[in-house]
Amino acid sequence: MTPDKPVTPRTTRPDAPDARRPPEVPRPALRVLDALRSRAFPERRERTAAGESGPGFHVARLWESGPLWDVDPAEAEELREECAAELAALVTVLSLRWGEPAVADLAETLERAAMGLPVRPPLELLAGLVPRIHTWQDGDRWTAVGAGQCGPEQPCQVLAAIGEGTAPPGTRIP
Repeated sequence: MTPDKPVTPRTTRPDAPDARRPPEVPRPALRVLDALRSRAFPERRERTAAGESGPGFHVARLWESGPLWDVDPAEAEELREECAAELAALVTVLSLRWGEPAVADLAETLERAAMGLPVRPPLELLAGLVPRIHTWQDGDRWTAVGAGQCGPEQPCQVLAAIGEGTAPPGTRIP
């Protein structure tokens, strides 16, 4: 060991199972999600720049790319991939906290909403923004995250939702 090289203490063996670190998720995204989970639901629907809340739900944007209408197609594809990576990292970190999520496809929910049939909040809002959500049940509330775009030139975004009651039906990832 030479004195001019700093020594970094190793807390685990590199080949140990615990040595695998979860992907980096921006701390603000986790703070927003944790704050939503602990927040009471409002009595009336309300919108803010970050999202929407109402009786029995909260929805917030955790990450957004910015509009894609002036962006080169290759850059737009990179932003879509970055959005997918943000969601994947968030799902990985949340799975370490709460276990594997169920995945709910929102296509049928979107169809019901488009036909004017009743859809419980916040699913009617989410269905127009993301194609599927990863969900975890926690007592009488559920947490979901998903990513998508409203249209090809619209921003890519990662959303979080907290709902009251039972999580939407989904399937477990094997």
